[in-house]
Parts: sequence; structure tokens; C-alpha cells
Amino acid sequence: MFRRLRVRSAMILCGLLMTAAAPAGADVTLGAPALAEIGQPFAVTVEVAGEEISDLRLSWQGHESLLSPEETEGGQRYSVLTGTDLKNAKPGPNPLTVSFSAGGKREKIEHLIKLSPRKYPVEKLTVAPSKVTPPKELSERIAREAKLGRAAMQSNSAGGAPKLPLVRPVPGGFSSVYGKSRYFNGEFRGRHGGVDMRAKEGTPVKAAADGIVVLAGNNFWFAGNCVYLDHGAGLVTFYGHMSKVNVKKGDRIKAGDILGLSGRTGRVTGPHLHFSAAWRGEFFDPAGLMEE
Repeated sequence: MFRRLRVRSAMILCGLLMTAAAPAGADVTLGAPALAEIGQPFAVTVEVAGEEISDLRLSWQGHESLLSPEETEGGQRYSVLTGTDLKNAKPGPNPLTVSFSAGGKREKIEHLIKLSPRKYPVEKLTVAPSKVTPPKELSERIAREAKLGRAAMQSNSAGGAPKLPLVRPVPGGFSSVYGKSRYFNGEFRGRHGGVDMRAKEGTPVKAAADGIVVLAGNNFWFAGNCVYLDHGAGLVTFYGHMSKVNVKKGDRIKAGDILGLSGRTGRVTGPHLHFSAAWRGEFFDPAGLMEE
């Protein structure tokens, strides 16, 4: 079957530039931003009318995720929630690619997103010296826990974007925001990869969206008691410093389910919940995704 791909600018809708590609048997429309700020999330959608497509994959920032379709009245809809990480993203045009199979052929849509820098605050914390530089005898344990955490954040099951807004894990506001340059006892220790949410010890912690527990950490040195939830299509959320974890690896979770209780385990100065969201290990700001 003859296929033609076309890409056109159509409209700006909620900050998203709509582009389209239309093989002869399928009308495939890609929705992705023309502009995005580094460290911020955005959605990508693919609408399909006519002939169905399969094996749709999103490639972005050196990573790939497999998307699952939702059936719509006119065909199929694919969606993913992604973004950029302050540590890795570069300003300027960055390519986003969607590839799929249709009519026995592999098709591809390429789109450039212009990334712009965003200013983030600085945070200076005073903690016990042992919390800044862990004892040497703990180095193997810390490395092992970090490896488990990285693998969990890279979880990549098929799926689609979660329902927005995300459920707020705890009702409190933010005591520390995403992207802060963090100094411990005057020494730079990196950027804050999530948000710290105010929560008295023992506050129920809710799942932000439907997902599967890929890791339930027990007293990790940095993260304390923690939970990693895989929501599909490369999206993972993290809940740290909990006093109690009520779930285990492999549990299927619904949005709003109680994962455990907030606390002050791991490297902390007081009780709170650390909440992070990442696509394929690329951490972005989750604050604007949550319900008020």
C-alpha cells in the first residue's frame, strides 16, 4: 500500500504544537510541544484514525518507551507523560521521535522541541556531618541501594499517561521544591530531584496514580523506607522517608491507595515526604501535575 507522511503545524492547544503524519490507510496525529523548559514535564499524544497501528515507541533524550493504545470512537489514542532532567537536558532543539508499524511497514515521525533553561532556587541545609559524608563502611550498602533505585526508576513497562491531575500523596504544601541547588554544610551536593511535602509523622501516603510496585525499600541510607511505582510508558514515581511501608514488590496499586505512612527515615532533618516523578530515569518537576 502506498503511504505518504506529512508533517504540518496545525494549532497551539494548551501549549502543545499539533503535527500530523498521514499514511494512506491511517491518519496519525502527533501532539507535542514546540517549546519546553528544562526540568518541566509535558505530555505527548498520538491520535490514530482509520487503519490501526501497532508497536508505537517514543524516543526522547536517549531513552525509549513502548506505549499502549486506548480505543477511541474514531480509532486509537496513545499518550505519555515525559519531560526533561536538569542534570542531562541541553538547551536548544532536541529531537523527539515516534515510530510505529502500519500495513507491514515501519513509519517514523520526527519533531524538534526547543528546550530553554529555567532558573531554580538555592537551598542551604545544616545537617550532622555523618549525614553528608557517610561512613566508609557503609559505601557498599549505599552503592547497592543506589543501584536498586536507579533500576526501579528506569522501569519501562508498556502503558500510557496517567489520569491528570495526579493524586496528591499527602495534603501538606511544599517545604522544598524541585531543582534547588542543594548545599549541605556549605558543600554543593547536587540538585533536588523532587519535592519535599510537609507531613507529620504517620500521615497516610497515597499513590499518585495507578501502578505496580517495582521496589519497596527498607531503611535505605539516603531514602529511608521508600516505594517506587511504575505507571507504564516509562513513568515512575517515588515516595521517600516513610515511617512504614504497607506494600510490596509486584502489588498492583490504584490511584489514591495508601502506600504507607510518612516519617523521617533516611537522611532527613525532620518528618516529611519526598516525592519524585521521572520518565525513564529523567527526573522532572511533579508539582504542577498534582491536584491542589
